[in-house]
Amino acid sequence: MKTPFENSVVPLPERLRAERKRLHLSQEEFGRLGGVTKTAQWLYESGRNWPTLEYLESLRLHGIDVGFIATGSRQSKDHLDWVILKNAFLLIQHSFAERTDMKFTAEQLFDAFKSVVDASMGVTRSDLLKEGTHESNPLMEKLDE
Repeated sequence: MKTPFENSVVPLPERLRAERKRLHLSQEEFGRLGGVTKTAQWLYESGRNWPTLEYLESLRLHGIDVGFIATGSRQSKDHLDWVILKNAFLLIQHSFAERTDMKFTAEQLFDAFKSVVDASMGVTRSDLLKEGTHESNPLMEKLDE
C-alpha cells in the first residue's frame, strides 16, 4: 500500500522533512547525521538550499532511507529477492560454514549473511568502513586470528 507521499509528486524538501519526522528526529539531530548544522537542515527542508551528495551519503550510512528522499518511493519490505538471498547464503556457506579449521556460531554466520545481503542492496555498514580494524565485527576478528 502506498503512503500519501508516494501517490503524488512531493517536492524534495517535503520528502526530507517527512523522513526526519518519521524517525522522530529534530532538525538538529537529523542534520548531525548528515554532517550539517540545524540551520543547514532547515535550509534544505525549506527548499532554500539543496542537499549535497556528501550529506545524502552520510544519511545513507546512518541507515536513513535516502532512496525515499531522492525519489519519493520506498522499497517494499514485503518483497524478497530470492536470488540475492540464495547467492548470499551460498557465499556464506562456502566461505565460512564449510571451514573445518574454524567453528562459527549461528549468530556469527547470520551476521555475515545479513552483511552480504545488505551490501548487495547498497547498504554500507559504517563499522566496516574503518580500514584495518574489525573491533565491532567478531567474525572478521576470528578470521584475522
